[in-house]
Amino acid sequence: MKRIYIQPTIETYQQQNEVKQTVSSGLTGDGNVVISGGEEAADADGGCSRGTDLFDDILVKVLLVLVMMTTALFAQAQSYTEVSPVGPAPDGKTHAMRITLKSESIVEYGLEALDHVTYLPGIGVKVYLKSAAQSVDYLYSQMTKIEYAEDGNSNANWEKVATLWTNYPEAWRLEYPQLSYNNLSVSKDGAETKNQIIVKRTVDYGITYSLEWDNSKVANRWTCYQLHAGNSLSAVSRNDDFKADAEVAVSSTLSQYSGSGFSRGHLCPSADRLCSTEQNKQTFFLTNMQPQYQSHNGGLWGRLEAEVRNYATDDSYTASHCDTLYIVKAATISDKVTINETEVDRVYSETCKGLIIPKYFYMALLHYNKDTDTYHALAFWTNHTDENQSVKYLGDYAISIDELEKRTGIDFFCNLPDYIENAVESTLDLDFWHLTTSPAE
Repeated sequence: MKRIYIQPTIETYQQQNEVKQTVSSGLTGDGNVVISGGEEAADADGGCSRGTDLFDDILVKVLLVLVMMTTALFAQAQSYTEVSPVGPAPDGKTHAMRITLKSESIVEYGLEALDHVTYLPGIGVKVYLKSAAQSVDYLYSQMTKIEYAEDGNSNANWEKVATLWTNYPEAWRLEYPQLSYNNLSVSKDGAETKNQIIVKRTVDYGITYSLEWDNSKVANRWTCYQLHAGNSLSAVSRNDDFKADAEVAVSSTLSQYSGSGFSRGHLCPSADRLCSTEQNKQTFFLTNMQPQYQSHNGGLWGRLEAEVRNYATDDSYTASHCDTLYIVKAATISDKVTINETEVDRVYSETCKGLIIPKYFYMALLHYNKDTDTYHALAFWTNHTDENQSVKYLGDYAISIDELEKRTGIDFFCNLPDYIENAVESTLDLDFWHLTTSPAE
């Protein structure tokens, strides 16, 4: 009995909004390629339209040839990095890939089709498709080379920071916005005018949160983190041990907040990190804070924080189950922001005891459902004022990620594949998030 080593699905991905065409092929152990048709198409009366006459046979063959020609043209348009002899992608990531077999047959996978790829040293490659429960297996003895397509994600952090894998090994994660790659310092030594990426973590629960700190402004640029079933437990109480952060060159201090009239406003909230005492204590570093009016911190901002927790843990708050919620929280610390085509100040003209007082606070959210392999995105934008703001219609504060990027100049969720990023960031779907806006007057 012949063993079938591989049964790959070859998918042709054309430009956005064009029709996808799919052909299934199998390569037997002796290297012979077998092409198989798809499901039969139903007639209007429910019957099966595919026959065995000569016309249908010719039509099927012509369609297969056209699809394979399109696949070949698509492959030529890609830019590939060749690994020969065969092995994993140099950066360890999953890419669109083209496998050349010793039979001279070529099998390709688009990035959209791949879940992940596992490499077995000295044995072969296991390719896991999103559309199949079983892996597709390739023996090294069958292959001559693997070529990995560039992922087309030119705005990803690994494309912008040449030393990312060495100096910022966590910055590939989906919650990370684009780093200030022209102004980064790996360590706090000599970083008084630079930015630093700080990652807080625990042994038991992994990364608590990550942040970018601007030493010259003595201010947080953003804090990002994840919420999922593994880190959403409530096992400990709030710690309240506020402290300066020794990991940065110039940390804000308790004395700056004392008597300032502003609260030490969390970005990654204490209530989002109650799995362990160590984890909760890490949320009280002042690098994870922005000065806030308490009416904002304990009012609208606190209500939005509670809504974010609900999105991650309560399926009734969104239109589908959330496996992971990717979160970025921050405030405006630069000079200007454009809202409704009008340029306004991002910060208040006066600082308080050396602390920048932002005019706006915001959140960027990315919702992922593993079963459907789908993403949804949302941003909240709030005015930082010393007054009670309505929390009845949270949809009033919702904007798209694209709009948030226009206002802040920060590229959020840049590590998503572009075809996903472009779709979710341009969409504001209040129904998905079960949000309503104030009734029109």
